[in-house]
Amino acid sequence: MAKSDTRKRLVSSGISVFLKHGYEGGGITAILNEAGMPKGSFYNLFPSKEEFACAALDAYFASFTGLRAETLCNSSLTPCERLKTWLTRHREYIEQQPETAGCLAGILGQTGAVHHEKIRQKLLALFNRWERDLIDLFREAQLIQTLSPTLTPESAAAMVIHLYEGVMIRIRMEATTSPYDFLIQTLPEIIFVH
Repeated sequence: MAKSDTRKRLVSSGISVFLKHGYEGGGITAILNEAGMPKGSFYNLFPSKEEFACAALDAYFASFTGLRAETLCNSSLTPCERLKTWLTRHREYIEQQPETAGCLAGILGQTGAVHHEKIRQKLLALFNRWERDLIDLFREAQLIQTLSPTLTPESAAAMVIHLYEGVMIRIRMEATTSPYDFLIQTLPEIIFVH
């Protein structure tokens, strides 16, 4: 197996294990077992679990690049349509893999991973990138006067992220997508004027 294929397989397995068990519960042995690979495979590619977690976060966020382009960054849609489409498409993702529903950044951010400075910085950078996309969307809404006058683009973006992450916790805890349905129904109504 080529080194790049081995790396992709390990990272994919790591994402799955971290989503199920968090950073502390997602040990290297569990990741290797999920990937069906020997221990040497891991250490030949990653000097530490911390480096591996950063690679998993990069791959996880990269997997949503197309979704962001088609939804949040799609200027052919109104800002409200973009947000609704993004929320709906994320729900489809949750339905595909209900056993690992959650946001990898949120899960790692709630576990011991944040005690590792490199992972903490990676998480901050990824959340900042997501927030910038949302701020751009809400600035456009503000320009065309569809953003609620009680919100700034920055506060609307922060609200989306905070509510989304909270809903992902509730989905895992309650084993139902009803918190997400509530988010889809109410969030656009709060953020946009019609």
